[in-house]
Parts: sequence; structure tokens; C-alpha cells
Amino acid sequence: MRLLFPILGLPLLAACHTTSPQSWQVAASQFDFDWQLSGDPDVAPLQVFSSPHEIWLQFAPGQRVPAIFASTVSGEQPLAIQQRDPYIIAPGVWPALTLRGAHRVAHVRRSKAEPPQPVSPPISETIPAPLIPPRSIEADTRHAADSALSPPASAPGKTPLPLEIKPGAPVFFAGPPDLTLRAVLSRWALQAGWDFAPEHWALNADIPLQGQAHFEGDFKQVVRSLLRATELADRPLQPCFYANRVLRVVPLAQSCDRSAGAAT
Repeated sequence: MRLLFPILGLPLLAACHTTSPQSWQVAASQFDFDWQLSGDPDVAPLQVFSSPHEIWLQFAPGQRVPAIFASTVSGEQPLAIQQRDPYIIAPGVWPALTLRGAHRVAHVRRSKAEPPQPVSPPISETIPAPLIPPRSIEADTRHAADSALSPPASAPGKTPLPLEIKPGAPVFFAGPPDLTLRAVLSRWALQAGWDFAPEHWALNADIPLQGQAHFEGDFKQVVRSLLRATELADRPLQPCFYANRVLRVVPLAQSCDRSAGAAT
């Protein structure tokens, strides 16, 4: 069972007396322990905290260190980590990290993520998107394992709800650092081994993402669940899936172009 739980600021910094003074040039008050962890505990660290320029992860003694990726708008970026016993140091300060070991995955996210500046190509206009509704998400995924919708980052005094995940079930996250629906779909396609290029977005505007949510299920199921939130917006959207694993997004009133293969 995989659980979502907060990373506690455990007083483990006492171990620093074994490292060189150059490794600890940051004042203790500048270390941020406000991180959260979800996913498989076999690849998850014991605790995570960050300095202004690095993210520090501490794993259990004897635990194999997984591959560590930074979550960016363009997808996951592998990080060149350093080892300073008992810590693993990831360069840069990212809003989220993904840890992968074989088929096991864990996620580390800043509790109060500061979204990066968007890097999507210029668009002619921006149209508002509806807030991802918790009830519709639960309805779309109630046949899978329990899922939970995290509250918007701007809501004070609230913490994400626990997320129970069946082993092996793919989980897709919609939220920071992605700022638009197109950015979310691009990352999901990369995660699931599908192709979703800029020309596959058949709209002349991006739709900002409001709120955040976890989706569990296969790629087609979670994409339909996400786009269903646009049905009451000014421009409702629908997905088109092709046999060559290409995803296109078109207006709901437009039929899928089957010339590229069988769309479903």
C-alpha cells in the first residue's frame, strides 16, 4: 500500500559532524522541511529538506538509492546526485521530484509549491478553465483504488488528503509545476509512452490549470477524466486516441480525424 504523508522535520541534522565544514554553509533557519511524500516506501527517503540551492534526501541504512528525476513542464529530468553521508544531495530546488527504482515509484513535493514561470509557446489568447471538481474526479475513478483531490495551493490551513494506491496501478498527477492542461497532457503522454506533440492540440489557446488532483487508471481513462472538467467551460474538449499511440485534443463539437489511424 502506498500512502501520502507529510515529511517531518526530524532532528537528524546532528549527524552533520562527520562531514566537512564546507558542506554546511547554510544557516539552520534556511533549511525547509515543508515537503510531502507519496508513493512506494521501498524507494522513498526517510526525510527530505531543502536549502536555497539543493534538496537533501536521507534514506534508510542499506536502502538502495533510486534514480531521481526533477518534474518540469517538458517532462522528467534526471538529476546528477551527490552523496554526503548520510544524505543524498540533488542540485537545484524543484517543486517536485520523482524517485524510480524498477517498477516502484515515489514522489516528493513541496507542501507549498511555488510554480515556475510558464515556458509554453506564445498563444493568441488565454481562456479560463473550470476548477477541477472533486466529486467528478471521484466518480470517474471510483472503480479504481481510493483517490483524493488535493486542495488548491492558495487555500490556507488545508493539507492533501491521504491517497491509497494499489501496487502497480499507474498514478497521474495534475498540478504544479504544470500550469496548463496542455502541459499536463504532455507530461502524462511521456509517462505513458504516448505521443502528444504541439500540433496535436487542435486549439489556438491554452487553458490554465486550476487546482490539483491525483488520477489513477490507464492513460485513456485519466485523460478522459481530466478533459471532462472542461464540459461546462466556454470551449469543452475531447480526446482522440489513435492506434499508433497518438493523442489529439479537439473541441467537443469536432469529430476525431481518423486519417492518422483508428481513433477511439
